[in-house]
Amino acid sequence: MYRLLFCGLAAFAWAHGVGAQPVPARELWEFPLGAMFEPPALATEPGAGLWNPATSALPAGERLRVGVASLSAGAAQGVDGQLLTASFRRSSGVTLGLSVARASIAGLVRTDSDPQSVGSIPYNTTLLSVTAARKLLPHLTAGVAMRWRNGQADQASRNAVAADLGMVAHDLPLLNARLAVSSFLWRPGREIEDRPAVVTAADVRVIGHRRTHELRAGYAQHGVNRGARERGPFVSARFDRLEARAGYLRASAGATDVSRVRSGVALYFNRYVVGIAREEGISGLGPVYQFTLSSLVK
Repeated sequence: MYRLLFCGLAAFAWAHGVGAQPVPARELWEFPLGAMFEPPALATEPGAGLWNPATSALPAGERLRVGVASLSAGAAQGVDGQLLTASFRRSSGVTLGLSVARASIAGLVRTDSDPQSVGSIPYNTTLLSVTAARKLLPHLTAGVAMRWRNGQADQASRNAVAADLGMVAHDLPLLNARLAVSSFLWRPGREIEDRPAVVTAADVRVIGHRRTHELRAGYAQHGVNRGARERGPFVSARFDRLEARAGYLRASAGATDVSRVRSGVALYFNRYVVGIAREEGISGLGPVYQFTLSSLVK
């Protein structure tokens, strides 16, 4: 318990002051890669705790989880993202996780003296995360993450190291409630350049008595420093091998407010979970789709 907290404090000390200039393509991490089906603060699919390191913790009896996710925003926005994750639970109860995520925009062209294209402009970002999570109390799990981020915009390519802390209070006596909070891409003292985010979520069991047969409802928020903020209610229903989710989000960026709906379904089959989710397009833009696949080894 104390070693986990100490590692988190050491990670923050290490991340402080690394890199002096903003890393390009930060806004690509405002797309919910790996967390469109679930609120980022509570997202467990496809694993490894990309948005909240505490969610990477594997329960007793499970040793390994591997997963992938793919996000596509279509031709109108040109954003694509991929995520590869792996988590391993040690005999001590600590879950170690590793994830590699990449997001990019296609279709940016270089021009000269006329509109004719003379080549493409690369615009992408890569995020490597190493996480550690453990149950500290019967109803509290905490996690820490060290992250290395690279961003490229045309000829400019920069790196940064960040550290994050996350917690999930789960299986609470009142309505089996869950509360979750985590930072994302936080470098202390670099909040203006890196624009870290804070993700929070809470839900309760409305109907049911176990995870495989229940209806839950909750509320989630995702706020980026000097960036977009979104919040709204969500519901989830699971019956045996099938789970369905839906959320209504209200997002604000500056003086602009927009609303959109996210929905998705997941199929649980033996050791595998397959999910697909959709976010409705706004302002004439097309919808965003996400596919996830994960596998558990006991």
